[in-house]
Amino acid sequence: MSSLTQGVRASRGRAAVAAAVAAAAVAVAAGQEIDIPDTQIQYNRGMHVAPIYEGWTRNADGTYDVWFGYLNRNWEEMLHVPVGPDNRIEPGGPDRGQPTVFVPRRRFGRAVQRRETMVFSVRMPGDWTPEEEVVWTVTANGRTDRAIGLLLPIYELPGPRGENTPPQLAVDTTEASVVLPATLALSAAANDDGEMESRRAASGVRWVHYRGPGTVTFSPPRTPFPQEPGPVEVESSTTAAFSEPGTFVLRAVAYDGDWYASRNVTVTVTE
Repeated sequence: MSSLTQGVRASRGRAAVAAAVAAAAVAVAAGQEIDIPDTQIQYNRGMHVAPIYEGWTRNADGTYDVWFGYLNRNWEEMLHVPVGPDNRIEPGGPDRGQPTVFVPRRRFGRAVQRRETMVFSVRMPGDWTPEEEVVWTVTANGRTDRAIGLLLPIYELPGPRGENTPPQLAVDTTEASVVLPATLALSAAANDDGEMESRRAASGVRWVHYRGPGTVTFSPPRTPFPQEPGPVEVESSTTAAFSEPGTFVLRAVAYDGDWYASRNVTVTVTE
């Protein structure tokens, strides 16, 4: 094969990747879920975190919620980035409720399913303007990335689909303490209207290590919604085991196949 032919094919390959990325950007901005093939080398560790601006929703009182997610570009390395210069929200920060634990990307599903979506929101006042930015900055493994939230029509999230309403979620306690090597029993109760029956297989309550050092192991990590049609009432019980002492934020997340609800539990772990 001539070098000219190789060059043409390489150019066409790069153009195809560029076109796919451009199409993905347009689709994500429009609120669509699309598949993006993995075109880069995959790294188990040593890579950075990409914060992602998901969009904004309007609240009944006229305020706005600005939603963010992230992609840890490592396939195995969990990253810890404490709130501060390397993990900050502006304005009003550095702490606006963002995570400090970044789990590795998932090895299954489409591109949007391999990252952490709708992780947290920042409440903005009713007089927030399109000229004002909400910026989440994360520095990990030597690289700094930013997600910039803007009040533009293209970024408005549609909210729950059709007649669906977000699930309701409550935890049995919001504060707890543990003396190692003891574990912690946790429980959350979720209620849902059952409107998203077609996506019931993806629905459930999962437990997340949201802030704090080391590792937290949940047994079990997830409770699925029952597969029977109709409204849902489910109790999710788990046991959390901690690798070291510290102050932790554990999060219960309910997902009805369309929208999320979350509740936090702050845990003080001592030896």
